[in-house]
Amino acid sequence: MKKLILIGRVAAGKTTLTQALLGEDIKYYKTQSIHYGETIIDTPGEYTDTPFFSRGAAITPAYDADIVCFCHDCGNDICRLPQMFSMSFAKPVIGIVTKADSDDVSTEQAELFLHNAGARHIVITSSLTGRGIEELIDLINTIDLNDY
Repeated sequence: MKKLILIGRVAAGKTTLTQALLGEDIKYYKTQSIHYGETIIDTPGEYTDTPFFSRGAAITPAYDADIVCFCHDCGNDICRLPQMFSMSFAKPVIGIVTKADSDDVSTEQAELFLHNAGARHIVITSSLTGRGIEELIDLINTIDLNDY
């Protein structure tokens, strides 16, 4: 798998998504600092929630990633991802709607937030049910890194 960085608010589901992508058992824990895994860099949500930190704190570890993933919880109606934030990265940016645990949940607002932040592709996921995880893995594996 290509190396990813997950960026999003506190409680957006980044760490749980990491566990789902790696096929691990889902266990909640709070990411306190940047976690550099072999294929996934998990960032604390405070970096996104605090505008002063959002650009510098997220961009620096992104240099070690192939793909930037903006994550937004479909139940959260506040977006802290700046408009066209994707322009800060010279790499592909994927939008990931998280916590879409049932088919009747509305994902439209989260999709709009991710689109406005500049995500080229958006995938709806649920780490708990597995919704969209295979689609996301397929997208990651087929994205052409030379197209950016």
